[in-house]
Amino acid sequence: MFDEGTKIAVFAIVLAAWVFGQSADRLAPPPDLGTAIDASELPPLPLTVAQDGAPAQARLPKMRVGLGHGFEAQLMASYVIEGRVVTRRTYRNDPTSAISPLDLGIVWGDLAASGGTEALTFRTGHRLIWFSNAPDAKLPDDWMQQVTNNHLIPADQSINDALMAIGLGTRVRVRGYLVTVTGDGIKPWRSSTRRDDGSIVGGCEIILVTDVQVLSDDGAAT
Repeated sequence: MFDEGTKIAVFAIVLAAWVFGQSADRLAPPPDLGTAIDASELPPLPLTVAQDGAPAQARLPKMRVGLGHGFEAQLMASYVIEGRVVTRRTYRNDPTSAISPLDLGIVWGDLAASGGTEALTFRTGHRLIWFSNAPDAKLPDDWMQQVTNNHLIPADQSINDALMAIGLGTRVRVRGYLVTVTGDGIKPWRSSTRRDDGSIVGGCEIILVTDVQVLSDDGAAT
């Protein structure tokens, strides 16, 4: 159908279009948020993380919450994570960006300590995070379980504004609910509920965020 020169030219055009689309998605301002949830009607949340710094979660009875823009969330577990932001990426043009305009990559536990990620490199893909370590790095045995990619669904505009203001290196506490999202035009978008299933497709946390705080290095809210 195509000679080799034409194939290379077509491939280059497709690749350039993909790169441009990815860049435009990162640089574009987030869409107007349609979610406005009354958090007082939702189940109680954990007050703090586990003693080793691991995220805390508790199972919930089935409950559905309307998110706006034709989306609905089924609550799976209450959830709180504290850690340091290592990646951030905004979204405008994907199927769920109207309710989830931001991903934050967060490390917790030993990795969240000052200098804890010096031997690691992080980068983002579309709704995922990649990470690698230096060959001679001395890291905790379970360090890969301390890296999370989080698709964030702000409960309202004030939570959205607070999340959007968070930069790389910031220590944060995010509280809310792990959810499965359904809506027209998407397959069920289901959160991970485990820390050991990676932070790529299927291994990310989808969090309906009802509270976010910026923390000092000693864990106190600022």
